[in-house]
Amino acid sequence: MSSEPARAEKLFEQGKALFLRGRYQDAVRLLAAATESAPTSVVCQFMLGAGRLNSGDTAGALYPLALCVYLDPEHASGRFALGVALRELGQPEQGAVHVAYAAYRGHPQAAAHLHELALTHCPDCGSPVTSRAARCEGCAGTPREISAPRPRTWSWSHLRAEDARSRWTLPYERLADVGRGHLSRYTSYGDPREIDDALAYLELAAATASAADRPARLTELGSAYRRRFTCHGLPADLDHAIDCHEEALDQAAADAPEQVMILANLGVAYGSRHESTAAAADLERAIHFLERAMAAPTGDPDEHVAAMASVGVFYERRHQAGGDEADLDRSIALQNAVVDSSPREHPRYAGRMANLTIAYLNRYERHHRLPDLERARLLADRAVAATPPDSPDLPIRLATRGSTRLQLHLAYLADEPEGTRDQQLSRALDDLRRALDALPDGQPHVPVVLAELVRAHLVPGAGHMAPDRRTLEAWEARLEAARGATPSKRAVAGRNLGVLANSLGEYDVAARVLDAAIALTPATPLRGTGWTDRERRVAEPRGLASQAFAAHCALGEPLQAVQQAEKGRGIQLATLLDAHDDLVDLQRELPWLARPFRQVRKELAAGSAAEAVLWDRYGQLVDQIREHARFTRFLMTPHVEELRRAASGGTVVAVNSARNRADAILVGHEGELRHVPLEHLTADDVEAQAEALSGSARAGRRDKAMADRLGWLWDTVVGPIADALPPGAGPSRVWWMPIGLLGMFPLHAAGHPGRPGALDAFVSSYTPTLRILAHAHDHPATAPRRQLTVALPSTPGLPGLPGALTEALDLHRRRPDQPPLLNEDATTSQVAAALSTATWAHFACHALADRTAPSRGGLCLSDGMLTIPEISRLAVADAQLAYLSACSTSLRSQEHVDESLNLASAFQLAGFRHVIASLWPLADTFGAVAARTFYTELSETADDAAAALHRTTLIMRDRYQDQPDLWASLVHSGP
Repeated sequence: MSSEPARAEKLFEQGKALFLRGRYQDAVRLLAAATESAPTSVVCQFMLGAGRLNSGDTAGALYPLALCVYLDPEHASGRFALGVALRELGQPEQGAVHVAYAAYRGHPQAAAHLHELALTHCPDCGSPVTSRAARCEGCAGTPREISAPRPRTWSWSHLRAEDARSRWTLPYERLADVGRGHLSRYTSYGDPREIDDALAYLELAAATASAADRPARLTELGSAYRRRFTCHGLPADLDHAIDCHEEALDQAAADAPEQVMILANLGVAYGSRHESTAAAADLERAIHFLERAMAAPTGDPDEHVAAMASVGVFYERRHQAGGDEADLDRSIALQNAVVDSSPREHPRYAGRMANLTIAYLNRYERHHRLPDLERARLLADRAVAATPPDSPDLPIRLATRGSTRLQLHLAYLADEPEGTRDQQLSRALDDLRRALDALPDGQPHVPVVLAELVRAHLVPGAGHMAPDRRTLEAWEARLEAARGATPSKRAVAGRNLGVLANSLGEYDVAARVLDAAIALTPATPLRGTGWTDRERRVAEPRGLASQAFAAHCALGEPLQAVQQAEKGRGIQLATLLDAHDDLVDLQRELPWLARPFRQVRKELAAGSAAEAVLWDRYGQLVDQIREHARFTRFLMTPHVEELRRAASGGTVVAVNSARNRADAILVGHEGELRHVPLEHLTADDVEAQAEALSGSARAGRRDKAMADRLGWLWDTVVGPIADALPPGAGPSRVWWMPIGLLGMFPLHAAGHPGRPGALDAFVSSYTPTLRILAHAHDHPATAPRRQLTVALPSTPGLPGLPGALTEALDLHRRRPDQPPLLNEDATTSQVAAALSTATWAHFACHALADRTAPSRGGLCLSDGMLTIPEISRLAVADAQLAYLSACSTSLRSQEHVDESLNLASAFQLAGFRHVIASLWPLADTFGAVAARTFYTELSETADDAAAALHRTTLIMRDRYQDQPDLWASLVHSGP
């Protein structure tokens, strides 16, 4: 044990002994010294706060109690003591929030304390409610337009006791003035302590303001919280900002002169939180409130212009998220009006031009209309020229101009004379280097600028400008220090830097950077977001795992390559299964550690410039969890033995194509992992073939190039792997684990017409990750067959499927004891209820695959869609086999290929050991023939599914020799 922890423990024990004897003042001296040595110790902070509270130093108790609750939100005693202290200092509403939650957590004194206040707690969430209410409005299903305030534990409570007591007596006007003074000094000098002190005063000013002035003080306080988020990066500050603005809106009169300011600030706060979390609902609220601000009356026209400027930016962001062209056009129209009405001397003139530059760049990247690019060039130049040299905004303006010049280089590359071809690229690189150099270490914009700078080094024509190894390592250090940025932005920068290092042959640098980017994912789940929000955020660093795999293969490290591919893909699937971190077992066996661990992960999700306390707490919790026998390897990279369990009975084949190399790794149940270089596979060919395949699927037409594509797959991918596997008496059992765009291809069907191919060499299945396959292995292999058959020959609004009825009747003849659900009887509720008890399921119906947001896909039933999230949550006990005779049920979109989120994986998440699905739309007649053949070939056990589908595909190949787009579509997932 190091000296500091030992000293802290000794002081704590001495202070605790004095506390228990009632010698609170003596105890406080020792406990204060203990917290200096162990500032993240929850128990030290609690005992110090309780000691001060018991000795009459209520104001001095606030900081340690607030820190106790911040570190461990489930600490019931800390919650209760903080609530009591807040009430004694004139904050009854905030105090009641903490006392109610303490009662909810079972604190014996808290319930009695609430009863004295004529309050109780909501049984669902722990919020304070009146004694007459059964639960809070939100849990009762009647939420207000604004959210309930959250306890702002990090406000003035961090101040020294004597400061808090002296400032408490100041009038609120004076408090607000002092707070503004601190804000001004923070703006001038950037000292984080100034923004903290500003909030201390502004919080007190809002608490003590008159009813008429309180909305204005709350708005000012909310804006300060939003500014502190840009400094420290703690996501709670954005929550507090929104609470303050909503409370101001709730209390302000409808015709109050500050109505526009309140609405606009509330919209901007929601927009800031969207940028941090990617929650689409926050972006919708941002636009809603800013549109209201634009429509509200005001005597100051600049307030409307400011609201218009903000909503223009958020329309552009909504376009980036959803792709609606109308959003981008409206963004540009609004921002043009803003720029036209902003005089050159306006303090926001340069920033407004920079924002409009970004909108024009985005429209150019979508449509490649040169007038948009030329307009962006003009605006970017003006924005830089109008920004003072010492402005903290100059680096971002330079980076925006650098991005514009990069697009100009690419747009005119073919037309530029030989001598001037590199001028725009050189200027772009110069702007981006200047921007990066001007940003301080740790600044949240560093990864964004670095990602663009590295991208510029990767474009055509940049090869002779490549950075040296020392520069790469310097950029690696800058990225490592940028802990205030969101994990997704850091991961994108790491991906780009890894690609560049790989292309320059600096494989060890590439591996370090890419591994670090992948390592961000286990500790940083997305907070407060839905499925589509998570999909969008997880997809941002696309190709990260592929690049890491390539780097480790280049270094001769096949085990590390597989492990990084395992960590960096299927993140949503792993989260839903809690496969990354064993949280299911943790919640069941160590719930007192699971709750604070989940909480600190949420706080880390948005990144923080001052996250040392959070990471310390995270490390302490992981260490505590690993002290328990079942969790000694909690969050650690799996052992080789754990990985190989998934390959029982065959070989898992991981295949990858990156920018500069392609590889396969064979993972068997025992022996060394085998590396197979795929020397004839190129990334350009993979991208071209994937685009062609995707285009055929989108158009719903026959893929006449499929025979050539299957031959190309054999020559470049599957043939070398077949040669590397030892020969056997029959086809080898393999599970394909494709990485990146290779996940779109029918590897199991590769081969040239009339010659032996993959169907002759292998019995194939697919798995997104080793852990998903191991999860399927762990399910019970035998259970009574309870068959569910769902068929919709007729679905409202969709073409008829006569073959679906054929499938259903054929299966019913085989299992006459269980009638099928047909047409109007196949409703979402009836099918979900039937699925919950079925062990075998067959679906013959339409399905929707959404390429931009896979989770919006599902099975089309008579009254609507049974979605992927709904299916994945079913948790069917003893489920064995699901046959999905519907369109594109195993489709992987290009944007989300590494997440493998589709109907097939949804049924795996629901508990089915085996799933039969299709890679692209199935012809109705063929679907019926293939299903009948499969059940004919299948024995009575579901574990024969892979072999039965293999035999079925061979039969279909013989029957439809000239139509490989038919027989190559069906795939199996499972053990």
